[in-house]
Amino acid sequence: MTRAQRGALTAALLVVLGLLLPLTILVRDHWAPLRDADNETTRALALRHGLVRDVVLGLTQLGAPLVLEVAAVVIAIALRTRWRLAGYVLVTVFGAELSSSVLKSTIGRLRPCLDLASCPSTSSYPSGHAAGAAAFWGALAVLLLPRIGLRAWLLLAVPVVVALTRVLLGVHYPSDVIAGLLVGGCWAAAWTVVLKEAT
Repeated sequence: MTRAQRGALTAALLVVLGLLLPLTILVRDHWAPLRDADNETTRALALRHGLVRDVVLGLTQLGAPLVLEVAAVVIAIALRTRWRLAGYVLVTVFGAELSSSVLKSTIGRLRPCLDLASCPSTSSYPSGHAAGAAAFWGALAVLLLPRIGLRAWLLLAVPVVVALTRVLLGVHYPSDVIAGLLVGGCWAAAWTVVLKEAT
């Protein structure tokens, strides 16, 4: 890993942490402007029914924890002769999900629950789907970069789509999904640094 690459990854990690920490404090302290903006945006964007909502329900599965966990295990098995890469995928995906769960239990924010029948029982902040998607698709982009070049970074659009679906489904506030992307992105960036240093 070159000094420039290491510096770029470190800078990205510091930026993510610099955004995540203040956002978490504002959510924890129930900062009124953020709370009001979250409520208004979620109410305005949430889809109640229809074909579009069905499509959004399908797209949100690209960040579903079980789907990502199975995919990560399959990729790790395929990479079993390259144990560093296999370990990188598993630690990145499962670690991001664990980090998200710990933060959820620490903050304990209630969900918007616009549709009580399909409202998850877990805490709202941060979005686990967004965190897992950022970690998984980020790690996959890193793996594919040597093969397909810069086109691999197009995969980073998937976590953004997943994050949007969570708000459109009314199960997360915008700040939840932003935090989820930051958690997953931070975790993936950190382990990418570790991977590059080890190879």
